[in-house]
Amino acid sequence: MDFVFICPETHQTFNCGHFKIIENYRVKTDSAGNKYLDAKVRLDEPCPFCGKRHVYSANELSCPFLGRTEGEGKIKGGKG
Repeated sequence: MDFVFICPETHQTFNCGHFKIIENYRVKTDSAGNKYLDAKVRLDEPCPFCGKRHVYSANELSCPFLGRTEGEGKIKGGKG
């Protein structure tokens, strides 16, 4: 599955399936009763726009089912 990422350097979007879910990796509940994933996602390959290997909090990720937007890119070997 590809996730949608936004490069924090260039603010361009791209999708990539080369990532690992790291740190915590658990579902938590906030004070309003809403569940959320407490985890971080690390790219396994460099960002196609700035060349860095970003780490994102799960709450920073866009929904992978909405598709990509203008400025999209793709990491070599990724799907989509």
